[in-house]
Amino acid sequence: MKRVCVTGAGGYIGSWVVKLLLSKGYMVHGTVRDPCDETKNGHLKKLENAEERLHLFKADLLDFESLCAAFVDCSGVIHVASPVLLLAASGNHVPNPENWYALSKTTAEMEALNFGKQHDMTVVSICPSVVIGPMLQSTINATSLLLLSYMKEEGRSGGDTMENIRRPYTDVRDLSEAILQLYENPESSGRYICSAYSFRAKEFVAKLESLFPGYNYPKFFTEKSGFNPLNSKKLLKLGWTYRLIEETIVDTIKNYEESGLLEKGKPFPSTIRF
Repeated sequence: MKRVCVTGAGGYIGSWVVKLLLSKGYMVHGTVRDPCDETKNGHLKKLENAEERLHLFKADLLDFESLCAAFVDCSGVIHVASPVLLLAASGNHVPNPENWYALSKTTAEMEALNFGKQHDMTVVSICPSVVIGPMLQSTINATSLLLLSYMKEEGRSGGDTMENIRRPYTDVRDLSEAILQLYENPESSGRYICSAYSFRAKEFVAKLESLFPGYNYPKFFTEKSGFNPLNSKKLLKLGWTYRLIEETIVDTIKNYEESGLLEKGKPFPSTIRF
């Protein structure tokens, strides 16, 4: 039976990768900070086929030995996690943790690709745009928090006003499919961009409001330059496909409603998991 390790298995993207692998018949070794933490990782144990084919390992990305234990007998590693020190030595929060996360991911990718070249090892990387879609985990992540802020005024620093910035998006389930496609395809190599759509905030809010009217959407928009459209042609050539943005929106907002994130009067979540 095929066996693969997924680092950061309890996170937003990692959870969907684990779910997909289990559905495809893989044995999965998932690394998490604490396998006994039901709040952060309990959802993994409830996935279909998890009892028979999922083994969670306590691991620290900066601890070589703990990772080696998780890699035993695996034919490959899907490295989703990235180390981010959210607390400084003084005990104070590091400013702009999103920027530290981006730096960590970028540095890790560069090091991994260079290591692969030096040691004749196949290393393939995939860089997604803003990842949205339904959550499997109970702790909210940064990109889900962004989408939630479109619908709840408490999450917007400008109240009724929002910057009309352009952002690229991809569904977390489509990203998971892309990751598995690259892993299973012997012709994949190097770096891939994974992005399906690009919308300005005003356009995206209009789509949200047309499908889910009645929420507290921003009423005014200020112009601001954003991201250029991302090119996913290399990935599309391998047969990657993505769902309609309307399907992503419907599934995501229904997920938020079912989990209580959109309840009136409920405080806007402040916990972000990277």
